[in-house]
Amino acid sequence: MRSLFALLVAILSAPAQDTELPTPVRIETGVSGHIHPALCISAKGTLVAAYCKSEYKPYLITRSTDGGKTWSKPILSPHTEKTQVYPGSLTPLADGRLVHAWNVWFSPAEKVRSRHVAYSISSDDGITWSELKNLNKNKDEKVESVVRHPFVELSRTAWLFPLMDRTIVYNPETGEERPFGDDRKHGLTPIVRTAKGTFISGKGLRSTDDGKTWETIKPFPDVSSQGWRQQMIALKNGWLLASQTPGPGVGGEKILFIVSRDDGKTWDMEHPVEFYNPGREIGGRACPRTVEIDDKTLGTIFYDTDAKQVGGSGVFFRGLPIARLGGR
Repeated sequence: MRSLFALLVAILSAPAQDTELPTPVRIETGVSGHIHPALCISAKGTLVAAYCKSEYKPYLITRSTDGGKTWSKPILSPHTEKTQVYPGSLTPLADGRLVHAWNVWFSPAEKVRSRHVAYSISSDDGITWSELKNLNKNKDEKVESVVRHPFVELSRTAWLFPLMDRTIVYNPETGEERPFGDDRKHGLTPIVRTAKGTFISGKGLRSTDDGKTWETIKPFPDVSSQGWRQQMIALKNGWLLASQTPGPGVGGEKILFIVSRDDGKTWDMEHPVEFYNPGREIGGRACPRTVEIDDKTLGTIFYDTDAKQVGGSGVFFRGLPIARLGGR
């Protein structure tokens, strides 16, 4: 009797798996290399995306004002014409501005190729961008400093960056940086702040005191070992979402979303939500990036370099009803 009851509970609590999702919208064709798209949504509802079309350049920006149904002709990202770029992140600020951060390849005096983070700000939903600013390079120029995830805006003068070489709180007005919480390094994994103010780290850690102390979350999605390609976001309804790409090959066979519905304490590992399954190995690392379009819909940008798919390799955008994430 108990086993039957448990089975009924599992069925009722499982995410709704609709047979069809919207057809992915093709944003770009003929892509290769480190494409690694970034995505954000402005206060006005404009979607802004950035990606590399081929290995390190050109680095392109495109916009959508209709929820991802159509996209503007991609244009070259300012400040990247004369340098090789490793793609970064896009972050909306509370005052309506957007911050685009990316990674600049450079050769220090020792002739060792390395990277540091630059950023630019848009006050008009991604149409124009300010002059770039640089985050501090690592004191050891041989150590790379890379960004791949949106930062957390703690305040107007405090941006929490999870970088490859360090985790910092950066002051955009002075350029100063300070440690976050207990000064631990979270590496190139996302850090998000939930609707309740809890911080969740892609390292599988949870803090309710602004990073001063952390508790381990088990089980937890494998965001850490693939931190530069996976994602984690906090939704306005209090849920959290992380991506997984299981299967063989570089990019796995499908993109799955894992959900937490209790402020990051537990994760529904038993009921992953299938987002993309082409029925073959995904070409490239996919690198999905998701935003909350409204209280009913998510939107995700990703890529697939399989040349044999209809239309060839490409960057795509696809919507997902939040109701599909379950929690009934």
